[in-house]
Amino acid sequence: MGAGPRAGSFPVAPPGRTSPTEVPGDTIWPVLGVVLAVWRRLCALPAVVQDAWLYVASAVFAGATAFVAVSSDYRTWGEMAAAAYGAAALVCFGVARAVARSTGRDPVRAARFASVSRRVVVVAVIAGAVLVPLVFQLVWRAEGLPGQHAQPEVAVVERAGDRAAASHDPYLTHPTTVGNAPRSDAKHVDANSFFPYLPGMVPFGLVNAVKLPPELQDARVALTGFTLVVGAVALLWSDASLARRGRALQFLVVLPSGALPMVTGGDDLPVLALMLLGLVLAERRRPVLAGIALGLSGTLKFTAWPMLLLMVLAVRDREGRPAPFRYGLALLLVVTPVLGLGVALDPTSFFDNVVRFPLGLAKVRSPAASPMVGQVLTHLLPQHRLAVTALLVLVGAAVVAAAFLRHRPRTPAGVARFTGFAMALATVLAPATRFGYFIYPANLFVWAYVLDGMSAARRSGGQSASSISNTVSDTVLVGVAPPSAGVMEAATGRTTTAASQ
Repeated sequence: MGAGPRAGSFPVAPPGRTSPTEVPGDTIWPVLGVVLAVWRRLCALPAVVQDAWLYVASAVFAGATAFVAVSSDYRTWGEMAAAAYGAAALVCFGVARAVARSTGRDPVRAARFASVSRRVVVVAVIAGAVLVPLVFQLVWRAEGLPGQHAQPEVAVVERAGDRAAASHDPYLTHPTTVGNAPRSDAKHVDANSFFPYLPGMVPFGLVNAVKLPPELQDARVALTGFTLVVGAVALLWSDASLARRGRALQFLVVLPSGALPMVTGGDDLPVLALMLLGLVLAERRRPVLAGIALGLSGTLKFTAWPMLLLMVLAVRDREGRPAPFRYGLALLLVVTPVLGLGVALDPTSFFDNVVRFPLGLAKVRSPAASPMVGQVLTHLLPQHRLAVTALLVLVGAAVVAAAFLRHRPRTPAGVARFTGFAMALATVLAPATRFGYFIYPANLFVWAYVLDGMSAARRSGGQSASSISNTVSDTVLVGVAPPSAGVMEAATGRTTTAASQ
């Protein structure tokens, strides 16, 4: 590996020596400098200690959800998950102490013990924070017990599946509801609701039209199963180290960023799983397969489209040559027929459901609500809602365009980082938004870290990163961007070279 900075550190340029793309992050703003100092301390910790603090934060979040959430499905998840995360944190802290005591005597055995313990804890947390709460919610909803046992989007997807199974357009001409919180799952619930998703989401609701036990007719069964399978395939195909892949699994499934939506709704998770698969395939230089995977994500929700379009700039073939044509052709062959079918049945209904309603421009307002800039402005100026929405779109587009001109992504990891930045900005500015949409940038930044590991393996001469010892990159929480890889490097001050193009 050669001489370099100590494990877990983020190298920065010496004072007075910076290049146009190397800006020491600690000098941008004092507050940011403090944040980065804390971040670097966390990144210098052993992986099992990082896990412990992630589980502590998750336990706090789950506990707060149990006390302050309005919907009973959120509160129930919080009660169960808080115990699982708290126990996981205690176990990880205990493992860390045991490893610290035994490292001097037998470092190899200590490292193996830590690695095995982390995997066991991940499996236990998946059971305690995802599977057990999900099974209870499915059973309670099927039995029609009082209370809310799923988010409205579950019934909305199911009703669209019912309409498709009956050979009807899933997009209603005159929808009148935004989706009610499903309780007993009577067939009339949400029969007249908006369907704000693209046609690819309809198959997840078809399970409700199949003769199965009522617990298995829940759309979450299909959404969760699809996410787990596709996410597992993506991580297995990645040749990044187990440490990096494990961190990606935590954010996608284990931590509240994945566990909470998986238990209560989950419509964003199949999109994320396909995006991860597309990124891994692009990093492995499979442009056609990457186009198919990202094309499938683009048939589910528009949230996948920023990455879908940006990947044209970064996709390459096995010889390292740019391959935008092959990628784009595979993409169009997947997206065009699916979206074409949705539009062809009734263009006006499609536009009203998929565009006007999510933007808050329909007569019935979207239930998505969080006190962020776009939401606050449209509420303060309801009589100018259309103008405010247009202004917010222009401001967001201008900021993203300026960032794009300065930090054009040229690798799949760069695309992931830039997309994460753009989606975080969109979540803040959107007139109908919720905090839950931050799962996109959170996962994208982690996946960029995974892709960096794949690039490192390629630069090492084809050696699998899983077999490389625990280096600098494997000890950090999520990693940071190389200077030329994306919009975030000015905030990190990292001065290492970018992945080979």
